[in-house]
Amino acid sequence: MFDGETETEVSPAMKERADGVGLEIRRPQWSPNTIRAHEVTLYAKERGMDDRFHHVTTRAYWTEGADFNDLAVLQGLAEEAGLDWSDLGPRIEADEYRDAVMREYEAAKEQGVGGTPAYLIDGELHAGDVGIDELREAIKSASQ
Repeated sequence: MFDGETETEVSPAMKERADGVGLEIRRPQWSPNTIRAHEVTLYAKERGMDDRFHHVTTRAYWTEGADFNDLAVLQGLAEEAGLDWSDLGPRIEADEYRDAVMREYEAAKEQGVGGTPAYLIDGELHAGDVGIDELREAIKSASQ
């Protein structure tokens, strides 16, 4: 989940969805180690800024192939999202959030999650390149 090789092509369905909303998308040649990005996400979540950080990192990954294991890259993304790196940086370097991230990772694995994105809706796992129609149907079914 945190690093490894990746597919070199964006799936046709993903490309079509991105094109449909005017997004540029390119699959990076490799998948960066994301544990530090998850740590920054926990910091951002504590401050109610995780949605903004997620938006910034998603764009950086899919358009620039950002390396989330590089602290300088994370600093730039965190600051772009409005996070205070002078407070956050030392916490990341000290692995303050590492145990919490690993607990979340283990809990996700127990639910059957093996990658991202992943959605658990009414006990059913929807993972990978899942279309919006599938997610809407799952939410609709769960709300009945």
